[in-house]
Amino acid sequence: MTVVALLHAWPVQGGAADIRPLPNPLPADQERRSIAASSPAPAALSQATTAEQNRGESRSHMTERNDTAAARPSMETPSLEQGDTLMIAEVEVTGRREAVEFDPTRSRTTLTAKELERRQSDNVFTVLQDTPGVSVNGGPLASGMKFNIRGFSDSEDVLIKLDGAMRNFEKYRFGSGVFIEPELLKAIEVTRGPAGALQGSGAIGGVVEMRTKDAADLLAPGDRAGARIKSGWSSNNDEKLGSASVYGVVLDSIDLLANFTRRWSGDITTASGDPLKNTKSNRLSGLAKATYRPRPGASITFAETYSQESTLQPFDATIGIPGVFGFVRRAVTDSTPTANFEYTPASHTLAPWINLRGTLGHTSTSVTDSDRQNAKGVLIPNSPTNFFDYRILTLDLRNTSMLRINPVRNALTYGIQYNHNSRTTKTEQVSPVGRQTVDNLSQPSGLKSNLAFMVEDRLEIGDMTFTAGLRHDQYAVEVNAQETRTLLQTEGRSPRIEFAKTVPSAGIAWNMLGGPLTIFYNYAEAFRPPLVDELFTQGGFSRCQPLYFGALAPDSRVCGDRYRPETSRNHEVGLSLNYPRLFAGVDALTAKVVVYRNRVQHILESLAARTSSGVLCDPFNSLGQGNTVCTHLTQDGQEHREGIEFELGFRTEHWFSNLNLAAVRGKQVCEGERAMYDIPGNTLVFTLGRSDLGNRLEYGYRIRAVGPRRVITGSSAQIASPCNTGLTIGDQAGYLLHNLFAAYRPHQMLSLNLTLDNFTNTRYFLNDGFGGGIGQEAPGYNLRVFASLSF
Repeated sequence: MTVVALLHAWPVQGGAADIRPLPNPLPADQERRSIAASSPAPAALSQATTAEQNRGESRSHMTERNDTAAARPSMETPSLEQGDTLMIAEVEVTGRREAVEFDPTRSRTTLTAKELERRQSDNVFTVLQDTPGVSVNGGPLASGMKFNIRGFSDSEDVLIKLDGAMRNFEKYRFGSGVFIEPELLKAIEVTRGPAGALQGSGAIGGVVEMRTKDAADLLAPGDRAGARIKSGWSSNNDEKLGSASVYGVVLDSIDLLANFTRRWSGDITTASGDPLKNTKSNRLSGLAKATYRPRPGASITFAETYSQESTLQPFDATIGIPGVFGFVRRAVTDSTPTANFEYTPASHTLAPWINLRGTLGHTSTSVTDSDRQNAKGVLIPNSPTNFFDYRILTLDLRNTSMLRINPVRNALTYGIQYNHNSRTTKTEQVSPVGRQTVDNLSQPSGLKSNLAFMVEDRLEIGDMTFTAGLRHDQYAVEVNAQETRTLLQTEGRSPRIEFAKTVPSAGIAWNMLGGPLTIFYNYAEAFRPPLVDELFTQGGFSRCQPLYFGALAPDSRVCGDRYRPETSRNHEVGLSLNYPRLFAGVDALTAKVVVYRNRVQHILESLAARTSSGVLCDPFNSLGQGNTVCTHLTQDGQEHREGIEFELGFRTEHWFSNLNLAAVRGKQVCEGERAMYDIPGNTLVFTLGRSDLGNRLEYGYRIRAVGPRRVITGSSAQIASPCNTGLTIGDQAGYLLHNLFAAYRPHQMLSLNLTLDNFTNTRYFLNDGFGGGIGQEAPGYNLRVFASLSF
């Protein structure tokens, strides 16, 4: 526990990354060229890189199958024109794709299929929790988990994408609505902090982007068709996994993949030995994908992921126990069809100017809660059935034009994005005339849409890189629940709220003297619009009550246009090192440190009524202060966050290791100052591993130490609005976890994996319990074994 005690002091939070730089030293100009792997332009070279990677894998079957984005610090702006990328194939011939890769000039980390295979997780949340600046709120059920990035954990603060399609989901006492099976993914990219002009609005906390596998990721070198079956078992909840995939290449231009996966389990067991009632799983998942490449530089991909599950589970999925809400029969159906294309003209004259990329996606998520039971598991007669249905349309179209006049290189990316998020919520309940279906007014049906215009320019002059971006969003949020619409129209208010926002971003990076060190600074503004819930909810969930607002409270109790969007400003400065073969026997040394500061203004929970003198209004004199006459509304609360993230890794011929530290602290400035209670604890993760038998055997140890975090432990007699002043803040204890992992490939066709999580069976608690309190006790030790056979 010494490590945990040390973590109580400010600086550290985050996770382990197996960061292994490219194996050969790169001159500065070649290092920048490897960054251009994110460019959509040179598909021909991309395929050449793929071939080289596959040939490299014939020497090492423990490495991941080909992924054309190998040395990418960014999924967005390509930095060079087509001719400059000729160095990529030189860099990639070893075929050693790293398990975790990071952007040298931004707070961005990519977990590749190699790392996903190593961890063998049953959900994407626990895969990412060792990434610096990322933790998980809620659990242990995956349906109750949310990403927490730098202390931002609400679903609307963290954008989630799957193959480019938006996936954000909102439901009371529920998670982020990410149901994708990790078995289907080849990469997950996390951007921490506001993501700049190209990612999307609302990303105050960050962005999580997931990319599904292709046939090329599974085919053995030289093969045109293949199949893979996989089976696994986990000891903690007796979970079984079965997966089957078929894949191949047709006519040298069509890439096909189909996968079916099923997971089913018993109840989760805590470290204390107590089973968590009704935490069983029974999930079916699938992926169908087809890519057509008529020529180098042009491709179109159609894909669809699908997931369904129906189990009896706690209504409050975020804590995984019945609590005061009991149990429900929860049926979840989720699908995401997408179409992605890339196009670069064959003409060398036009190729630098036209590098088109586009995404069209449609996310459909339905959740039905029925057969309500109390905490003892007794069916509640005539209990309501609740229906939640989300439909999210995504359109993203962008082009990159590149120009080079030595030593100046410029890449200008510009485009449009459109998102249309429609939610339908209904409740089937018993009435005097029988069962009837009505609108859910506390979480009303509605839609949110936005049209964005974006531009980002990346200018390289020698060893200096300058980035500037601008994004303009036009938003519309509308309530569809008829009763709410009627109330607003009676008051002369519109059920539709429109607004626009323009936000800038900028960055500068210096590759110091063309060597391995790069120093950088980034600035980004972002905003987060209120949700349909926040704008149009009725009843006790609404803030616009006479108790707080007096005569300023609308008769409908619907806040609506009383709210304004939250705004954020983020500064970060960092230093990165990429130095292959720095010392004799050390193949690679990589390090990165980032310090950031984020300020959020106009936090939604600070909406308050005040007197003419600016004092907080108390309409009913409940505090005995006599401030009973409310004259105007304000929303001037702030949140301040600052933190540090550090990554250090090295690799030799047989050994690999990394050390990751990260910390974030925050305060809320609203009717005074107080520590924020939803900030994750400081975290240290250390990984040490070794590979033998020609890289066919890999094994290692990972330690994860998490410091104390702030939680709500009680309250005073009076909880006041805004900002819930009067809460008592205390500490949730930190913990230390030990994990083991191993993988063995005895034959080219057979792979065996083993992981042992929390093998000391340490008792600890998850983040984000009910009402901001201490979380649910976490699962105990878990032995997981997997075997896969490829044909």
